[in-house]
Amino acid sequence: MIKNVKSLGDLETGIKHLLLENRCSFSDEEKVLLNECLVVIQEAKRNQNVGLVVKIFEILSRLFIASDYLKDIF
Repeated sequence: MIKNVKSLGDLETGIKHLLLENRCSFSDEEKVLLNECLVVIQEAKRNQNVGLVVKIFEILSRLFIASDYLKDIF
C-alpha cells in the first residue's frame, strides 16, 4: 500500500481507496480525520494555497497519532 505520492490528487485517491476498501476497521475518529483531510485536499487543489497543504499534514499527523492500524502499515 505504500506508494510515492507525487501530487495532491494521488493523496486524495489513496485516502478514498482506504475509505472505500474498508478492509481495516477505522475508528470514528480516524474516519473523521480522513474525510477532513479529503475536504482540505479538494480546497487546496482549487486554491493552490500552501497553508492548506500544511493543514493537510497536520491532519495526517493527528491521524497517525490516533491510529494503531496505520502504525502497523508504515
